[in-house]
Parts: sequence; structure tokens; C-alpha cells
Amino acid sequence: MDQPLSGKRIVVTRPAGQAAPFIGKIEKAGGTAYAVPLIAFRMYEDIQDEAVLNQLFTYDWIIITSKNGVDFFMKKVEEMGVDIKDIPAKFAAIGTKTAESLERYGLMVSYIPKRFSADDLAKDIETGRFVPKNALIPKGNLARDLIGETIRKTGAAADDWIVYETYFPEKEKEALLHLIRHEQIDMYTFTSPSAVRHFISTLNEAEEPIPEADFACIGPVTKKEAEKYGMTISICPDEYTTDSLVSDMIYYYKE
Repeated sequence: MDQPLSGKRIVVTRPAGQAAPFIGKIEKAGGTAYAVPLIAFRMYEDIQDEAVLNQLFTYDWIIITSKNGVDFFMKKVEEMGVDIKDIPAKFAAIGTKTAESLERYGLMVSYIPKRFSADDLAKDIETGRFVPKNALIPKGNLARDLIGETIRKTGAAADDWIVYETYFPEKEKEALLHLIRHEQIDMYTFTSPSAVRHFISTLNEAEEPIPEADFACIGPVTKKEAEKYGMTISICPDEYTTDSLVSDMIYYYKE
């Protein structure tokens, strides 16, 4: 059986509820994966909640950028006692995983940009490929305002709605430092800029240098954040999925 990642020790910093499929792919390829979730999520109580509820039936598009956005949006709507299938808006999703999450709730996704990033959706809006007139954008507290701002620049309306917040699970600091100090880690992987920031803040707090290892990122935004701190990124796949990340890892270590 082909084991292209045999002997490789790889740290996965994804949130606890989302890491298992990624870890499974690494292990299937023969690698050893260490789960150290550097970010976690919780519901955010927004002062806009009531206003959004009152306007929920006026939007023509609901644009969701992540699986977390889907899950917390659905929780919010359910808490408000709204049947999502009664809402007339169409749904747009960034990425196939986000679309699959919406479909699991029985919702049809009517638009996905070709590449899975907010920048690509913004380009579609600027070029008139995607034309929302009154959009709702449920998102996390750290998400950029790019999509909403781009829509508003066209003269259309868009409301950003924070439905969840990202935080650093403090208990993971010791686990991360133990791996850095006592294991020969080959690669650290990051799937969000927040995970990069929490990684660096842990090192700084403990006065640890950046470890001598390979680093992999999903997406140019995460890569840019890592490079800001002096990390050299060995892998950043063109398609922003863990499948592509594992494929690129295999190719990288074969080379």
C-alpha cells in the first residue's frame, strides 16, 4: 500500500470539530497527525439580531463564506423561531464544503465563485457576474468586510451579520509547546489567519523561536498572515481545501 507520508509528523491546528477528515487523509497517506486546535468558535450575541430578524424576508441573497457561518446562522434562525425554508432569498456559498453544509440543511445553493475565496466573489460582483440587490452576509467576528463593501460600492444594499466569534482555547498552549520542544515535527498546517496568530502568540509568550519545520497554509490570506511573522510557506494549494493540501503535501515530500 502506497504510504507517501510515511514517517512524517504533521500538526493539524484546525478546530476540534473539523479536524477529523483532514487527520484521516494524512493518516491514510501514512503520516502521523497531531491535533492541536488553535481556534474554537461560539455563538455571538449581536445587537443587530432583532433588526436582521425583522428584515429576514427582504433579502434577495444570503451569502455564507464558511461551514461555521452556515451552522451558526442556522442556530440563530432556529432560535428566532423562523423556518429557513420560508425565506425567499437565494443562497451563495464560498467553496464546496460551505455549499455541502447548506445542502445538509435542505437548502439549495444558487451561486459558488469559481475559486473558493471572498476575493473571487468580490471580483464576480465587480464584473457583474454576480448581482445581489439586497444581501445578508452572516459571518464570524474576524471576517473581513470585503464582500459587503464590494456590494455597497455597486449601489446595492448589504448587511453584515456577526453570528459567531473565534477564540483561542487556552488549554492548547501547553500541548503545542510540548510538540515543539519534544517531537520532531515535519510540518505545521494552518487553515486560517487566526490559527497563525495564536501559534505566534504562544511562541512569543513562551519566548520560543519559530520551529525549524515546513509550514503549509490553505489560501493566500492565511499564507500572507504567516509570512508577516517571518514563516516560510512550503505549501499553499491553488484550491483551498484539505484534499488539495494533502495532495500537495504528498507531492512536496515525494520531491
